[in-house]
Amino acid sequence: MAELKSSKIDAENAKTEYNLFKSSLAQIGTIIVQNVIMLGFGMSLAIPTVVIGSLMSDDVDGGGGDSMALTETEASWYGSVLLVCHPTGGLLSGVLQEIVGRKWCMALVSVPQLVGWYVLWRAGTAFDLYVSCVALGLSMGLSEAPVLTYVGETVEPRLRGPLSSVSTFTIMLGSFVAYLMSTVMPWRTVAMINMAVPIISFAAVVLLTPESPVWLLSRNRADEAKKSLAYLRGCVSTADVDDEFSELSIYAGFNKSVDLEQYADCGIDQRRLSYVKYLQINTNDTTAAEIDILANQNQIGFFDTLRSFWSPELNRPFLFIMLFFFFWSFATFIPAKPYLIAVFSEIGLPCTAQWTLVYTSILTLVGTLLNVLTVAKFGKRPITLVSMALCAFSMLGIGMHMLSTIYFSFSSTWIPMILLNALFFFSGYGVFPIPWMLVSEIYPTKGRGIASGLTAALAFLMTFVLTKFFLEMQEWFTLPGLFIVYGSITLVGTLYLFACMPETENKTLQDIEHFFIGDLEDYEDHDNQN
Repeated sequence: MAELKSSKIDAENAKTEYNLFKSSLAQIGTIIVQNVIMLGFGMSLAIPTVVIGSLMSDDVDGGGGDSMALTETEASWYGSVLLVCHPTGGLLSGVLQEIVGRKWCMALVSVPQLVGWYVLWRAGTAFDLYVSCVALGLSMGLSEAPVLTYVGETVEPRLRGPLSSVSTFTIMLGSFVAYLMSTVMPWRTVAMINMAVPIISFAAVVLLTPESPVWLLSRNRADEAKKSLAYLRGCVSTADVDDEFSELSIYAGFNKSVDLEQYADCGIDQRRLSYVKYLQINTNDTTAAEIDILANQNQIGFFDTLRSFWSPELNRPFLFIMLFFFFWSFATFIPAKPYLIAVFSEIGLPCTAQWTLVYTSILTLVGTLLNVLTVAKFGKRPITLVSMALCAFSMLGIGMHMLSTIYFSFSSTWIPMILLNALFFFSGYGVFPIPWMLVSEIYPTKGRGIASGLTAALAFLMTFVLTKFFLEMQEWFTLPGLFIVYGSITLVGTLYLFACMPETENKTLQDIEHFFIGDLEDYEDHDNQN
C-alpha cells in the first residue's frame, strides 16, 4: 500500500513538473515570437549611427551609385528626430492598446517600420532621411509599451523578470546586426534587407500571439480571456487554469464570486471592487445588459488615466520611473549614440571606430543576455545599483584619462578601452533593460496601457533633447568634460535608486501595488515569506 501511495505521489509530481515545463515553454515561445518586433526597434535605433558615420566621413558614397553628405546641423537633426517621434508613437500606442488590444497594437507596428526602411533605401536628400526617421521613430514608440504591457499581463511572476528583459536583449541584437552589416555593405543595402523584418513580425504576431487575458477581461470577454490564458499556460484545457483565472479576474475586477473582505485592503482600485460587488448582487439574466454597461464603464480612457494620476497607485510609480529614466539617459550614454564613430575616434582607441562600434555592441548584447539569465537569481535592485555605479566610474575614468592626456601628456589606449568595455557591458547588463522591465510591472491594471505608453514617450522625449544638443554640449564642456558630467549625474542616480528603488523580482503585481500605495507592511511580509 505504501509503495502504491508513493507511486501516486511521484506521478503527481511528474505531472506537475511536466505542466510547469509546458507552461514555461508556451510563455517563452510567445514572448520570443512577439519580440521579432523589437529586432526592428534595435535596427532602427542603430541606423542613424551608421548613416551619419558614412555621410559625414571623407568618403560620402552612400551606395547605389549616388553621393550624399550631411552638415553638422543636418546630422544633429537626423540623429535626434528618431527619438522625438518615438514619444508620439508611445502616446498613440497607449490609446491603441486600449482600443484594439495589445496584440493588434503590436501588429500595427509593422506598417510605419516598413515605410521607414523603404524611404531610407530610396533616400536622395536629407529631407528623405528625416522622413524615414519619423516613420521608424513612430514604429519604435508604437512597439515598446504594448510589448512590455503584454509581458506584465500574461507572464507568471517566476518568469516575468527574465522574459521582460528579452525585449532589451532583442533590441541590442538588432543594433548589433545593423552595425555588423554596415561593415560589409552600404547603408542603403542594410535598409533594403531590413524591410523583411516588419513583414516577418506582422505574420508572427497575427498568427502566433494570443490576446492578453487582462485586456479581454477589461472588455467583458471572459470566455476568450480564459482560452487565451489556457494557451499561454501550455495549450491546456480551460479547466486547468480555473484557479489562476479566478485570481486574474479578481485583479482585473471581474470576479463575480470573490470575498470582498479579504481584498478590502489589498490595493485594488475601489471602483473595481464596487463593480465586483455589483456583479455579486446582480447575477440574474435580467441584469446582463446592465453588467455589460458597467464593464464598459470599467474601461478607462486616455483622459481618465491622466486624471487618475492624482491617485498614489499611478503617480508614485510614474514619478519614480521617470526619475529613473532621467538618470538612465546619462548612464547608458545613449545621447551620444548617433555620433559614436566620432566619439570613439577622439577618445583614442587601439582599433578603428567602426570595429569599436561592433565589439561594444557585442559587449552590450552579452550583458543583456546575462541579465536575462541572472535577474531571477540576483534581483533587479542589486543588478541596477552595481551596474549604475560601474557605469558612473567608467565615464568618470574616461573623462579624467582624456584630461590627463591633454594636460599631462599621459596616454594609454588600453585604459579608455577597458573603461569603455565596462561602460557598454554594464549598461547592457543592468542600466538599459531594468527600467523597461519595471514599466511592465509597476503600474496597476487600470490604465496600464496608457501609463506605460506615456512613460515610454516621455523617456524618449528626454533622450531626444539630450541627443539634439549633444554636439552643443560637447562644444561647451569638451568631450572629456562631458564624460565627467555624465558620470557625475549617473553617480547621483545610483544614490537615488539606492534610496527609492523596490525589489520587484518574484513579486506579484498586487505586491508591487502595495509598495507604491505605501502599504509597506504587506509588501515586506510577502518578501519575508519568499
